[in-house]
Formats: sequence, structure tokens, C-alpha cells
Amino acid sequence: MITREMIRELASHDSAADCAVSFFYQPTTPKDQSHREEAILLKDLVRQAMHEAEATKPNAFARVALSRILEMADRIHNNQGKAKAIFADASRNIWREFDLPARLASTQLIVNSRFRLKPLAPILEFTPRVCVVLADRTKARLFNYNLGEAREVVGFFNELPRLGETDGWGGYNAGHNQRHLNENVKHHYKRIDDHVMKMFERCGWDSIAFGCRDENWHEIEEVLHTDIKQRSLGHFRIDPVAATGATVVEGVERLLSKRELQVRNQIMEDVVGEARRNGNGAVGLRRVIGALEKGEIQTLLIGDRFEATGVECRNCGHIEFSSNAKCSLCDHQTKQVDDLSDAIIGAALRHGIDIMAIRNDERLEKNGHIAALLRFRSDQNTPMKQVS
Repeated sequence: MITREMIRELASHDSAADCAVSFFYQPTTPKDQSHREEAILLKDLVRQAMHEAEATKPNAFARVALSRILEMADRIHNNQGKAKAIFADASRNIWREFDLPARLASTQLIVNSRFRLKPLAPILEFTPRVCVVLADRTKARLFNYNLGEAREVVGFFNELPRLGETDGWGGYNAGHNQRHLNENVKHHYKRIDDHVMKMFERCGWDSIAFGCRDENWHEIEEVLHTDIKQRSLGHFRIDPVAATGATVVEGVERLLSKRELQVRNQIMEDVVGEARRNGNGAVGLRRVIGALEKGEIQTLLIGDRFEATGVECRNCGHIEFSSNAKCSLCDHQTKQVDDLSDAIIGAALRHGIDIMAIRNDERLEKNGHIAALLRFRSDQNTPMKQVS
């Protein structure tokens, strides 16, 4: 399982020999069971990458890693429908291989001085661990959801009370039986709520999602503790008894998609509004780079179509949207960067900045496909500004 700490480590890697290999495999629906087209595509990508890596001089280290990836071409489809990311640098004996949710844009292979991290942005931005509670009147099942997988961690039953066979005189027993049943069910749901509360902090969950039949949701919601409600993503319709890991994943991801859309829309409104009034919003590449290097950024917003070339200082790490051979800050030599998103995302990860991938947003497209929500503005952090 890939973590932000692992990605932060990859972001700090810089290959002096220009042999950092980044490979991303996104499974597709094959035309036949042989998966021959996928194997051919991968082999073509490897040959092209080898040609480009050795266009000016031999690159033996890149060839080692690419040859190892080429060996996987005929069997990579046996990955149980998951995507894959590989980061390799033979000069440092680095080989990191990760299985990912199948949400990558495409299969890619890049050889550069840095590992390509932009394809991971949609996964990096929001990868919550979710406690999934499936419940009805007789059963409860708790799942751990993370990175597109749901694993059952605990389950328990509730034995409904035996009720009398008759309603008794004047229907007295019927009302008594119903009250007795309702109390039993309420106790069962409270037991679930208490169990989740105890496990929540210990298991490191970020959110809670509920799965149940529609007629049971009101009964469950009624007994939930305030802290549970505040962490809840909502509920989805499912049969708790017949549910499988796959159907749980489907339900949770519907809730997550809805929540993510709301969060993205809100943060884009905040950024654009703050930028217009010269507040805590930055739009456009130059402004974002400046804010990044001043430590102002809280959340980096990067579009899937962001593209820009520039340079990065080999001494101080300064990023410039230019072709200057010397760093404008320390006057040391710079290196050409084909895709500044690698340098920007890498710097953001190293500084613990949240990253959010944005698709098809006109507001972001008008501003160069990149923006940021700021924690503060250093140019406004003056005694006069603070007093006002």
C-alpha cells in the first residue's frame, strides 16, 4: 500500500544520471483474453523510453530498470484489475512497486531526473480510511475501506426477543411486544455506535459511512452519537447480510465522490474569491510558485491538463518558469525541467501541503490550470497590516 510518507520520499529523489524511471499501468478492457494489445503497448512504451533516454548518450542504469519492466509485459494484466506504479533508479538500487486503484488517466512510462508524481495526484488528494458500518436489526458488520478496497474487520449478531403468539386482551400484548422489540433494536444500534466510537481513534479512520436498507436508516441515525454524526459521510442502500467487499466499495465511493465534488467546488470558490480581493488565494503559475517557496500554501490545486516547462536550481531547489541557466536567487546552475508539475508536487509533498487534482473546471482553466489556497500572505504580514 502506498502512503504519503513513501511518496514524500520519492519526491525528494533526484537522479544525477537522469535515470529515474516512473511507470504507471492503467488496466483496460481487452479485446480478447490474451491481453495481447496491452503487452504490445507496454513493449512499445519501453522501446520508446529506451530510445529517448539514450538519444544523446548511453544510459545503462535506465536500461536496467526498463528491461525489468519489459519482462513484466506479458503478465502485468494478471493484477486483479488494479493499476500499478513503479519507481526505479538502478544507480541507487531503487525499485518501488505499488498496486493502486484503477483510476490513473493512462499507462505511461517516463525517464527523467525526478520521479513523475503528477499521475498520483488524484489518489494523493483524498485517500481517506473509512469505517463502513453495515447494519440491520439482527446483524452488524464493520469494514475498513482504504484505496479502493474494503476488508471486513468485525461482525456481531443481535438476537431478537421472542414475542407472544397472541395480542392478548384488548391488544395489550401487541403493544407490549412491539415496545419490547423496539427497545431491543435500539439497544443493538447503540451497541454498534459505542463499538465504532471505541475503535475509531485506535484504527485511524478518517470518516464513517453507513450501509443499510432504507427502512432501517432512521432507526440507526436516531441513536448515533454527535461525534459519529460529525464524521459521517452519510448512508447508502445495501443488504448488510448479502453485501460483498465489491458492493461495499461501490457504495462508499459514491458517497466519497459526492463529498469530494462539494469540497472541490467550495475550495475553488474560496480560491478565486480570495485572489480577486487580494486575499489568501493564488492563481497562475508564477504566483503559485512564489507562494510555494514562501511557505504560504495550505492546499495546492492542479489541473489534469497543467503543462509547463522551466528550470530548477541544483543548489537551493528554486523553481523558475523560465530557461535561465543560472538561478536568480543563488546564481548556481539550473537544470531544465520538462514538466514543472513534478517539481511543484514534489516540493508540496516535502512541505506537507495538501494536493487536490481538479478536472474540467473553467475557473482553473482560465488561470493556467493551477492555483492555491493560502494559509497567509507574507507580503501582508506587516505590523501596519496586523493593526488594521
